[in-house]
Amino acid sequence: MVLQCHVSRRSEMASKLTPKLFSWLILPTLLLIFLYSLSLPLYAPTSPKPKIPISPSCNLFKGKWVSDPNRRPIYDESCPFHRNAWNCLRNQRENMGRINSWKWMPDKCDLTRIDPVGFLGSMRNKNIGFVGDSLNENFLISFLCTLRVADSSAKKWKRKGAWRGAYFPKFNVTVGYHRAVLLAKYEWQPKQLDDSNQDGLKGRYRVDVDIPADDWAHIGAFYNVLVFNTGHWWGFDKFPKETPLVFYKAGQLIQPPLEMFDGLKVVLENMIAFIEKELPEETLKFWRLQSPRHFQGGDWNQNGSCTVDGPLDELQI
Repeated sequence: MVLQCHVSRRSEMASKLTPKLFSWLILPTLLLIFLYSLSLPLYAPTSPKPKIPISPSCNLFKGKWVSDPNRRPIYDESCPFHRNAWNCLRNQRENMGRINSWKWMPDKCDLTRIDPVGFLGSMRNKNIGFVGDSLNENFLISFLCTLRVADSSAKKWKRKGAWRGAYFPKFNVTVGYHRAVLLAKYEWQPKQLDDSNQDGLKGRYRVDVDIPADDWAHIGAFYNVLVFNTGHWWGFDKFPKETPLVFYKAGQLIQPPLEMFDGLKVVLENMIAFIEKELPEETLKFWRLQSPRHFQGGDWNQNGSCTVDGPLDELQI
């Protein structure tokens, strides 16, 4: 397990959204992509590997984190896809042995560790895309480093509007990340003359709730699997009252004006509608929720630090 230090600070917003909207939001993305890969013909250079048996009573999302002191990372600090500031192994973060000892254990499942060779073999000639904020980016980095164990010739990849990614030539697999922190299109609008009576206002960010961000609006035909997320940026630390979000639909200002979390709900509803209509039906699509934030002594941009080296208890979330 790799704990990420850059996490969302607004996990409580999920309770404000409708159950119907979040009925298909999925947290453990890697597990689901892995299961999808098992439904495809397995690649094996010598002899086929058996599929993981999944019992009918298996629920991968119900279980607990357990510590295995003998567990070690699949990759090391030399992975070229790391960002230097986030390379906890190279930066010798304290308690990395304990941090890396955690693994997810479903209640009624025998979940084995990911096999990079088997995974890439199953995904041969296919592409995987991540769309969203830094939570997806953090996940992507760990994912790329894990897969590179199976193909050391992997190369950095930044095409199709991707922020970052990698190409694995031995398997002809591309994994890319498209940065779209709100998913919807948004742009800065400076303060207007008729805003003079609003003290402290510097301008607004216009959010078109029914238009996807350019970073991912035209990528549907390229990817076989897409993983979406948003949430990290939906907070007043990102958009304070001096520079608020203002929501538009069909080119018109939504009236009455939406509060931030209501705007998030409307954006998600419209982005889901766009995905269902415009992306190929055969493309496998996932949504991720946010991780609970765990900064201590200040926020991420206020000298806060990530001192936690174990999973949070349910009551702490």
